[in-house]
Amino acid sequence: MRLGSRETSCRKWPNTASSLLPAAAALLPGGPALAHGTAPHGPGDLWHSWSADPLVTIPLAASSLLFVLGARRLRCRFGRFLPGFGSAQILCFAAGMIVLAVALLSPLEGLSKPLLSAHMVQHILLIAVAPPLLVLGKPEVPWLWALPVPWRRGLARSGPMRSVLSVLAPCARPIPAATIHMATLWIWHSPALFDAAVASDRLHWLEHLLFFGTALLFWRGIIKARSGRQGAAAALIACFVPLLQSGLLSALLSFAREALYHAPDTAAWGLSALEDQQLAGAIMSLPMCGIYLMAGLVMALRLVTAPGRERRPRPPVAPSNLLKQSP
Repeated sequence: MRLGSRETSCRKWPNTASSLLPAAAALLPGGPALAHGTAPHGPGDLWHSWSADPLVTIPLAASSLLFVLGARRLRCRFGRFLPGFGSAQILCFAAGMIVLAVALLSPLEGLSKPLLSAHMVQHILLIAVAPPLLVLGKPEVPWLWALPVPWRRGLARSGPMRSVLSVLAPCARPIPAATIHMATLWIWHSPALFDAAVASDRLHWLEHLLFFGTALLFWRGIIKARSGRQGAAAALIACFVPLLQSGLLSALLSFAREALYHAPDTAAWGLSALEDQQLAGAIMSLPMCGIYLMAGLVMALRLVTAPGRERRPRPPVAPSNLLKQSP
């Protein structure tokens, strides 16, 4: 009866591939869709500057499709989700993907060229909002289960994969990850490199990739450290590294006497280049610093929690078992 009820419940799931493929196709460029980095000429053109760059739409659609297929396979295989992966993780992943779409496909992408303040909002979404949501969503679990069984077993036995993970493991610790992330932000916010990235689509993509990749590394180290008190102290220090550095960078933007970055189109939006830069500094100092401060407070609370009041961690699923399980 259990097997029959499980099969019946699996049949109730919609045909995921057939339902998501049209949506993925709709994201691909076609017709009058604007390319990555196309800036609106004025406020009246803002809502026409949607992007449909395949370098964004294809990874977003493929990641979402693999996530849904893997979650569906988990549900059908066990009748429930694995411990530590459930509805909360699915919601976090969905929210993270929506934030990425807003940052890279919405009119915010086009507005980020003429306005430094819009560029700063885009960076906050890519650095401090989408990455922690995606890390909390644990996409690696359904992604693995979406793969064919031979591929999954091959990954479990892959020597090169283990070598790469062993090299990256020290970088994923809270303090090294925070150092790498902050160094990336400071390098790309130098005026010469920042202006070059605005003028070149290739450099713009490299900037986004490094921002997002190092942010994933940072938030993974922070969120993983919350499960025990031993790593909470390092995570607390790591949270205040970007907090202090972001505060310093926002102060430089807000109190500079002249515009540090080349932004010739700000007059069409009712702002001078200096006013736009000051607004960007205020945006960085409030939402972005606030996110890092909240993360640090969570780590501080973890440190002062009495040992007897700590929740017992759930037994983790061994990666090798997760890779070798057959659907």
